[in-house]
This record gives sequence, structure tokens and C-alpha cells, in this order.
Amino acid sequence: MWSPDVPVGAFWVLQDTVLLSGPEFTIIQLCGATARLEGLLDAHVSAVQAQTRTLRELGVNERPTVDHPLVREHERRIVAAAVLACEFAGTYRLGAPGEKTLYHVPAIMTMEGLAAMAESAGHNTAASRARIVADVAFDGSASPMETALALLLTLPVDYGGFGLVRPRLNASIDVSAHRGILADVDQVSPDYLWLDHGVALEYDSAEFHAAVGRDARSDAVRANILTSLGYRVFRATPRVVRSLADVELLARQLACALGTPLEEPSDVQALRRRRLYAQLMPSRDA
Repeated sequence: MWSPDVPVGAFWVLQDTVLLSGPEFTIIQLCGATARLEGLLDAHVSAVQAQTRTLRELGVNERPTVDHPLVREHERRIVAAAVLACEFAGTYRLGAPGEKTLYHVPAIMTMEGLAAMAESAGHNTAASRARIVADVAFDGSASPMETALALLLTLPVDYGGFGLVRPRLNASIDVSAHRGILADVDQVSPDYLWLDHGVALEYDSAEFHAAVGRDARSDAVRANILTSLGYRVFRATPRVVRSLADVELLARQLACALGTPLEEPSDVQALRRRRLYAQLMPSRDA
């Protein structure tokens, strides 16, 4: 439901009498969704009770870590909207249950376009959240796992992320001046690029390579080109992202290369990190 004035360009016109909510307006409406307060509070009480029982059974004399349920729900919805925004602004589309993810498809929006529509949507919860989504989500993601890892590494610590400097996803680097000497192509596009810091991260997935018809050799050649040009190239695999501890190690390694030490999370922020990891990772294709 949408009661304020509908932003200009919110709908795609399929026929004279058929309109389709465009991707930007879909994100804004998703940001405006709310949960029943009773359900949130009941789930919160149940979680605290379960944690209390677990601590008691383990003989640990500590109080459970408690997060405010409304804050948690607000952040969870922003993350969910950011995941969808990355898909719309990326080159993949998740299929229906049981269907394969599609790759190499055109992006249907940009974060700049989302921010502009959110600005014109007025002063309300949906538009406010959508503006945050436009700030934290990414253009150019090529796979669900690229999206999940990018958000986990860069979301603010208060959201459960690691707060790293934002990279560009699948941005092209012109290496034509080195063709025939250090490169056999004119451009290379690492999965994650911190251009100003000379740092790149590649996510290696056999499943993704098979889906898009790309072999591991092309990734190795690309990494070698970047390394020969002075970039520090990091690698991540499905096994690396299978545990939060391994992702944290990767984040610390990247932070060291970027010259920005990680902020140590508080107990509540550490709880949010575990929840964020659970929200992003299990449902993402490798």
C-alpha cells in the first residue's frame, strides 16, 4: 500500500491499462513494510529466554546479550532491501524456488536512480530507509555471493558489518598500455576493487564459473595482470565464507591492506554481526 503521492517514473507502462511497479519504487515499498509489534516482542522474549537457559545449562554466570527488537527489525529490513537492490542493479537474477540463478543479464536500475526517487518520495519511513539502502547497496554485482560478501564487509559495525571502505564491484581497469607485455587483454575487471588503495579481491566459485561459462584460467590471468601492475590481490572461496570466523580473518587482512584497522564490536554489535551473517549467507548461492 502507498498513500503519499506516487513519485514520477515509479511505474513502467506495459499497456495503456497495465502498469508495473519499477525496481526503484519496489525497493521503496519494501522499505515501508512493517511487522506486527506483538510478533516482534514475542520473538524477542523467546530468544532472550532461550539464551538464558543455554547460559545456565553451560554453567556460565552471565546475563544474555540483549538487542532492541525494533532496532533489529529496522536494520533487518534495510539489509533485505539492500540485497534486492544489489540484484536489480547487478547482472544476475534469482530464480523462483527450484530455478537456477540467471547471469549476464542487464541491470535494471542504479543506486543513483534509487536515491533520486527516494528523495522525491517524501519524508516517510519508506523513503528514509530507501535512502539508506541507496547508500549501502552496490551497483555492478555479478552474483548473489558477491552481494552478500560486499554487504557483510562494508555495512557499518552497528548494523553487524565490518565497516570496511566501500569497493567498486566489477569495475573495469584499462590495461591496454601493457598489452603484449604484462597483459593479453585491454581491460580487467576484478570482483571487488579499491582503486585508490591498489587493492582487489576475487571471489572464486566453481559453481559460478560453470554457470557463466568462465574457466579458472581467466581468473588466474586477471589476478596475475593486476599483481604485475602493483595491485595487492586477495582471493576468497566458498570455503572461506562458510564460517563467520574465516570472513572476519579476510576482513582483517583487507583492512590491513587498506590501512584502516577494524573497529572492535561491542557485545550487541557482535550479536548483530552473527545475525547479519545468518541473514546474508545461508540463502545465497555460492
